[in-house]
Amino acid sequence: MARLKPHFFYTHKRGVLLIAIILIAIILMSPDLQKRPRYYLIEKPVVFVISLFQRGFTQTGTGIKGVWSSYINLIGVQKENALLKQEIGHLRAENTRYKEMTHSLERMQTLLEFKENAPFRTISVRVIGRDTSNLFKTITIDSGEGNGIKKDMAVITPDAVVGRVIRTSRNSSLVLLMIDRNSAIASIIQRTRDEGIIEGSGGSIANLKYIQILSDIQSGDAVITSGIDGIYPKGMNVGRVVSAKKESDAIFQEVAVAPVVDFTRLEEVLVVVDNE
Repeated sequence: MARLKPHFFYTHKRGVLLIAIILIAIILMSPDLQKRPRYYLIEKPVVFVISLFQRGFTQTGTGIKGVWSSYINLIGVQKENALLKQEIGHLRAENTRYKEMTHSLERMQTLLEFKENAPFRTISVRVIGRDTSNLFKTITIDSGEGNGIKKDMAVITPDAVVGRVIRTSRNSSLVLLMIDRNSAIASIIQRTRDEGIIEGSGGSIANLKYIQILSDIQSGDAVITSGIDGIYPKGMNVGRVVSAKKESDAIFQEVAVAPVVDFTRLEEVLVVVDNE
């Protein structure tokens, strides 16, 4: 088959153009094309390009919407957590107050039972102050002369001796603790019945004086009040022997006694107003 030479289109360009126009006319006159808008030929490419953009924007919008929803949910969770933490704080505070009230009621119940069964009359008072210096071992109570409290009245707990009143005012009193160097309590060793004087050392241990060298003192022996000083009721716990030393040339033993009372935890005490 003979190939068309390039100069054929140049020499017959009018004919070629006419054939092209006729073909385009036939295509445009097609029934299917006549049913569509004239811009159909460019519509599909344009719509295709637009659809690509729409799809991209839709996907982007969906992503942004998802991130925003997650952010809103996170903010909601954070607020809920903050409210829960606040509620937990309130509940813990209420629980602490409840426990404190329970402990206070238990202590007051113990004091009341002791008062009802004690052979002497007492007044329940609260500790409102402590001496923080090393010179004196004292506490301040919230009752004084207006409540019938006087100097040298004994101060105790249901468990043991605390000290004695050394100064009073209208509504408060100062109490010298038994561990102060100026404190002295007539005492007796419960097992052996040896009598002596408990003197404060200024520290956590007291000294039991004037126990005969031949006395059979043992660690753990209970020391109680003898009552002969006229201040402390007889038979109150004072402490327990922690050590007893016997020197060959000494007349008395050196006896160390640990008080029963924990003076750092005193909150309520009893003042003995009638020791007869």
